Amino acid sequence: MTDVNNNSNIAKIIGNNIKQIRTLEGISQEKLAETIGKSAHFISVLERGESGVSVQTVIDICRALNTDTNSIFAGTIDNISVPADSLLNKSFENFDKKDKDMVSYLINYIMSSKK
Repeated sequence: MTDVNNNSNIAKIIGNNIKQIRTLEGISQEKLAETIGKSAHFISVLERGESGVSVQTVIDICRALNTDTNSIFAGTIDNISVPADSLLNKSFENFDKKDKDMVSYLINYIMSSKK
């Protein structure tokens, strides 16, 4: 298990979460940077976990990526079940009907095999 008590690990987790969400939204580092008034270099450093982030910047990122703070902080606290659902829901929203049908089929298949 990752030592989430280490600040550099937390920064890497947060950075990775931001990158995943940004990628799912189809937003470039440059566009995110422009939207929140930061440089593309800052976004790159942040996503690599090489920099911390202020509360205001987290709020700005959440607004720009149309997400919540739970998604940004997912995996940073051991004893809290942070919704991976947010990432799943956001992914599902981007699927076309064929992809949604396929996912529904897989879920039904998995659920029926657990009975």
